[in-house]
Amino acid sequence: MRIWHEFILAAGFLTRLAPARIADAETLGRGVRWFPLVGLYLGFVATLPFMLGLGEGRPWVQAWLWLGLTMVLTRGLHWDGWVDLCDAWGSGARGERFWEVLKDSRMGAFGGMGLFMGLTGYVILLPEIFAHGAWGVLIWAPVLGRTAAVGLAWRTRELGRPGLAGIFLAAATGRRLAWAVGTALALGIAFVPWKALLFSGLLGCAGLLFLIRLARLRGGVNGDFLGAGIVWCELGVFLGWILAGT
Repeated sequence: MRIWHEFILAAGFLTRLAPARIADAETLGRGVRWFPLVGLYLGFVATLPFMLGLGEGRPWVQAWLWLGLTMVLTRGLHWDGWVDLCDAWGSGARGERFWEVLKDSRMGAFGGMGLFMGLTGYVILLPEIFAHGAWGVLIWAPVLGRTAAVGLAWRTRELGRPGLAGIFLAAATGRRLAWAVGTALALGIAFVPWKALLFSGLLGCAGLLFLIRLARLRGGVNGDFLGAGIVWCELGVFLGWILAGT
């Protein structure tokens, strides 16, 4: 029951696929080890309608619908982080000014450009996947994205800024990271070809290294970094599958 409770808490925080519940910080934080399985749950629910024939033969329409559905199911939580981080990084701000830009609810030019590149990346890459019926790629991408959030939290846990993300940074122990990575790897072997798995992993690691370096240069990390890591690694899965030629 404890495991199920932790999973439901994690699913309720990351998606709309479980009821949001109030819990103490320690209990909520333990849910980081279930982030990959929440990603699996999300990926399966978002992909199932298309596996059953929704929009068959129209991959561009399917891509747009899949992207919109995942946004609804996640409340766009990770996209908000992506846009905020693009704004702050693109501005070149340093010190506390970086964090002021990051927390500003208004989207600036760099956030707009980042949002455009991110969304068009999905809409351009996804039709190739739909055209080939590579359902496993669509299911696994959210798995790797949420695993990346755990890895980033573990690697930057001493840089936590005030905010909800600090709960997960504090809970991202090496043991929980190993569990999350092992889960993601096992699911990757089951759902995607090995070349796609390799390319996706390399692209994902490149993005995480960039975010880790940025966090150290700016002296902190918050939930926006974790959200940006999710978007980057999902894109990495889609691009990795295409580059692998599968």
